[in-house]
Formats: sequence, structure tokens, C-alpha cells
Amino acid sequence: MTINKQQLKEHQDYWDKGADIYDGIIDNEIMNDSYGKWEAILSKLLKDKPPLKILDVGTGPGFFSILLSRMGHQVTAIDSSPEMIAKANKNAIKYECDITIIQSDILGFTPMHSFDLIISRNVTWFLPNPVTVYERWHSWLEDSGQVIIFDGNWNLFLTDPKEAALFQLAKQEAIAAGYVPYRTEEEISEGDQIALTLPLTYVKRPAWDIGLLSYIGFREVNTLHGFDVGLHSRTEQILNKYRPMFAIVANK
Repeated sequence: MTINKQQLKEHQDYWDKGADIYDGIIDNEIMNDSYGKWEAILSKLLKDKPPLKILDVGTGPGFFSILLSRMGHQVTAIDSSPEMIAKANKNAIKYECDITIIQSDILGFTPMHSFDLIISRNVTWFLPNPVTVYERWHSWLEDSGQVIIFDGNWNLFLTDPKEAALFQLAKQEAIAAGYVPYRTEEEISEGDQIALTLPLTYVKRPAWDIGLLSYIGFREVNTLHGFDVGLHSRTEQILNKYRPMFAIVANK
């Protein structure tokens, strides 16, 4: 699908409104044991590779960029939201990380060099043009480059009745256990309405991604499950027990 300037602005505004919230979330992640758990996950995936040129897509307030920079990698971070970029810049200074931070929509980004790794967390579900984006990522990688995608079927409940029933059960259980949503009901509704305009709300992942990445030309595509246990609070784990995070690792 194509996206016009008005829709792009609506998407930016949606993430701008959440910038303070997500900034607080990543501050907590950096300060609590989530940081060490994510560092262990990424270290295992990167297998102690020498310093890499990494593109962090949809960086938000910059959690992955900070973590990867601290691990010794050369990180470029992009995000379409001006407020998220402002938080990422603030956090790069706060945590003394040398990160190239650029405000740009994914399809409006023109890299100055190729990358060894393109990585994203909870971003690809929001892509209006996932086919084109994955094609671009393939072209932006070095010949031995890699894509790592962390995401989930966060919005399949909006289009699949079985998923909707499971999510409602999990949501009721999570609220009973003390879960409090990050965003207001109005913002959650706004996010749901945007999700209904996006293609990945209508497909079961990661199977869809595996097929596309293989078709594009990635020579090896693997998935990981179960790594997110313990990364989130108890109530978040209850909320998402029927829609766990997955990771896709695709080698060029």
C-alpha cells in the first residue's frame, strides 16, 4: 500500500504523543535487569562478532542503539517521530553513547553506506509497505549482512475472531492481576484504527515474513521463540501470553 503525507503525519503524531511514556519505559529497562537480558540475547545472536555497522530502525527513545553502542558497535538510528528522535538524542548524551541519530521515515531514508546488521524491535507491525521495506533492507546490507526483527502479532486480535477471544481472556486476567495500560483508552483506540489500515494486522507472523524474506533473496531465515520470558512484568506476560514476541534472523 502507499501512504500519503497526511497519513505519515498522523503516524508521526501518534508516536510523538507516546514519546514521554516510552522514554520512561526504556529508562526503566536500562536500569533494571531487562538491560542485561537483552544484552545476553543480542550477544548470543551476534556471536561476539567484531564491531558492526548497525542500522536501528524505529529506534524510539534509543534503547537498542544505546545497548549496541555500549557493546562496541557503530550505530545509526532512525525514527520518523520528531519527539522520539529528541528522546533518543537526549539519551545518547545521558548514557554517553556515540550514535548517529536521524529523523526519517524508513522509505525516505537514504543510507550513506551499507550495513552489517539492520535491527528493529516492535516496529515492523507498523510498516505500511513491508514488502518494499524488506527489499530495501536487503539492498542496504553488506553481502554477509543480517536482519534481526523482534516483533509480535500485537494486532491480529483486531482481524481474527479466535485471536480476539484469546486476547480478551488474557486482558481480563491481566487487569485483574493489576495491569495498567501505558496509554489512555483514546490513544489505544487511535492505535487500533491505524493498525486496521496496515497490512501486517491481517497476516499470521512470523510465517508471512519468512516467506517474503526468502523470496526477496535472504539465503537463511530462522525464527526464535521463548526468549522473551522474564523480559516483561508479570502482568504484561499475562496480557501477551497468547501473542508472544518472536525474533526473525535473516542472512543475506
